[in-house]
Amino acid sequence: MPLVQSYFENFHKIIKLDEDDEKAKLREKRDTLLQNLKANLPAEVPVFEAFHQGSYSMHTGIVPLDGNYDIDVGLVFDCSRSEYPDPVSLKKVVRDALNTHGRTIDIRRPCVTVNYIRDGEPEYHVDLAIYAMRNDDTLDLAKGKENSDVSRRIWEQSNPRELTRLICNACDDKVERAQYRRCIRYIKRWRDQHFSSGGSPLSIALTVAAMHWFKPRFEVSGKAADLLALLDLVKEMLNQFRGTSSTDGWHERLSVMLPVMPFNDLTECMTNTQMTTLQAKLESLRNSLEDAYDETLPEEACKIMQKQFGSDFPLPDKSQTAKAVAAPYISTGTSA
Repeated sequence: MPLVQSYFENFHKIIKLDEDDEKAKLREKRDTLLQNLKANLPAEVPVFEAFHQGSYSMHTGIVPLDGNYDIDVGLVFDCSRSEYPDPVSLKKVVRDALNTHGRTIDIRRPCVTVNYIRDGEPEYHVDLAIYAMRNDDTLDLAKGKENSDVSRRIWEQSNPRELTRLICNACDDKVERAQYRRCIRYIKRWRDQHFSSGGSPLSIALTVAAMHWFKPRFEVSGKAADLLALLDLVKEMLNQFRGTSSTDGWHERLSVMLPVMPFNDLTECMTNTQMTTLQAKLESLRNSLEDAYDETLPEEACKIMQKQFGSDFPLPDKSQTAKAVAAPYISTGTSA
């Protein structure tokens, strides 16, 4: 295996959502938004509690290729689903309270999305998931669009906080957990490089897939081996494809089951054609990782990686390679 761990970790530094820069900006947008919401909600609307969810809270966020940063926030209203038989009505109240200059707001099926526009282009967006309280540890999620049929306007039992806990604690060991998070970020950037937004697997599906099937890999010396860990993950994802019969024939599909309520398949919305594309692209990624593993020179292995992960994956020059061979890179394996 070529000496490429340092290049993987440098790549991770580039794509990782920075804790002190972009996360700070996202926190500022979130706090302003929540203050506006509290100030503008009608008096008869129940109070709410906010919490983080999604990649921000799971520590798996990446820098978006299109520059449109996002943050997922859960809003738990102090009410039960019975007080709002039509869940979209509560989403409309949130939309109307936030509908001010400089924002565009969309009621999407799983959330209310607030877009911040600069120079005509989206700069940030905040996805607000609207929840009602339950008597147990779970919540009810408001699902449905403004013009959805009544049958599509539903409250769905959900457990987002437990999902975050499971994903954050998938690895007990600190060094293994850091590699786990790096591999999630690698495959999310790979997704962004190779799929259009309409046909790509959901970010949460890739994250949960890693929670299910990631296995840490280290060299005999104890140094992290992200190339092998990522290769093993991709191979296992491909091993999980199963043949299924549908009205248009026999298809191979990957199911990624949510480990909390509502225990649904996170890839069920992908069409058979999209699933076939995902399988083919995963096979291409597996082949590239295997080719990189078989290379002797780091620069050749990194060229292969750059085709899969984009130009942000660093390429060494020959002088760097000579230094690496003379004094092998010692990975701490603690980049989270």
